Amino acid sequence: MGIFIFVVGFLTMVVSGIFFVLSLIKKKPLRNKIVIFMGGFLLLIGGVLLNPTTTPELHVDEAELVTNEQGEAAITGQTNPEAQLTINGVEVSLADETFSYTVQLEDEEEQEFTLQASMGGSTKEEVVTVKPSRAFLANLQAERQEQAALEKAETALALAETQPNQKNYDEAVTLIHALSKTYENFATRLAVVEEHLAIGKALDTAEASLERKDFDQAKELVAQAVLNKETFESRLSTVETKISEKEAEALVAEAVQAVEAAEAEPTKDTLARAEDAVARLMTPDEELAARTKTVAQTITANEQAAAQAKAEEERQAAAAVPEQSQPAAASNQAQTSVLVTPTGSKYHTRKCGNGTYTPATLAEAQSRGLTPCAKCFP
Repeated sequence: MGIFIFVVGFLTMVVSGIFFVLSLIKKKPLRNKIVIFMGGFLLLIGGVLLNPTTTPELHVDEAELVTNEQGEAAITGQTNPEAQLTINGVEVSLADETFSYTVQLEDEEEQEFTLQASMGGSTKEEVVTVKPSRAFLANLQAERQEQAALEKAETALALAETQPNQKNYDEAVTLIHALSKTYENFATRLAVVEEHLAIGKALDTAEASLERKDFDQAKELVAQAVLNKETFESRLSTVETKISEKEAEALVAEAVQAVEAAEAEPTKDTLARAEDAVARLMTPDEELAARTKTVAQTITANEQAAAQAKAEEERQAAAAVPEQSQPAAASNQAQTSVLVTPTGSKYHTRKCGNGTYTPATLAEAQSRGLTPCAKCFP
């Protein structure tokens, strides 16, 4: 509004001035022109008074600031609420007529920040200097040392990953633990190397012992390997082959021992153990199988012989029953005296021919296979 009145007043003065000059030339009355000119002048003055100054105000609380230990400092001050404020080209929002803007130093050098308040085509400028504090400088130094240590730790860990052995792992652990901060990435990568070493140790144990339980433990770890998995799998395959060969040899030795035991003591139990041991062989052994068949034949023959012996024993026992039923007769035979000759085949009750007769019991004569004389025992 003030500008509009100012323009109207200015134009009124110009037009009335022109008419005033023309009236002087033509010698006409000047009163009306003077009144109009004065009215335009008053409008001009009124427009100027109604139009406020466009030069903004800008005031900073401190022209020099010192950062905190993190390198931060807050630039504060006041300016017109309707002004546009920038600090080093960055627009800053206003809270009424006050402002606060936090800046960050990146190194030990002090830095100047230019503040500009713009309004109605006018600009006012202030400069604030921000200096690093001692605490911030100490932090910068510590961060540089940490960065250097971090780079060394990274190099050591990378070496442990590409050449995973106990020495490289221990060096990486030492450098990482010396860092002032904890880095999750390092912890994860260290765990992978540590797992790699554990797998290597498990494989070493399996290779040395060639035991199935050690192989199974190593196999479970290799399945989870991240580094050099193909190398581990190759070693695992070699160990499994050796263990299989060892187990096969053990089965052969066990089968041989069982067959030899069956041959030394051919019984159904020893034969069963031998046949079971031969059946569990990874590769069929015709020789051991034939030997078990021989043992089986021996057992069959022994059983047949034992059966025959038992039958004979039973027959003899049955034949002895009548003799046991006549104990008196047997006793009489043992006590009855007869006569026998050295070369004769008969026994006698008297001398019934030539020769030398000697007395003997009937039982003795019968035991010698002598038969009764027909003349003496008609």
